[in-house]
Amino acid sequence: MDRVIQKVSLGVLGLGVALAVPALSYAQATNIFPVSSDVATIKGDLLLWATALIGVALAIYAFKRVRALVR
Repeated sequence: MDRVIQKVSLGVLGLGVALAVPALSYAQATNIFPVSSDVATIKGDLLLWATALIGVALAIYAFKRVRALVR
C-alpha cells in the first residue's frame, strides 16, 4: 500500500512539473507589467517604495509599543 501511495505521489508531482514548465516559460516570454525606464517614473517608484517601507516599519514599531503597554 505504501508503494502505491509513493507511485501516485510521484505521478502527481511529475504531472505538476509537466504543466508548470510550459507555463513558466510562457510567463517569462511575455510582459505581465509594462516596464518603463523613464527617470521620473523610477524616482516616483523609489519614493513610493520608500514610503511604503517606512509605513510598515512604523506599524511594526507601534504594534510592539502597544503590546508592551498592554502587558
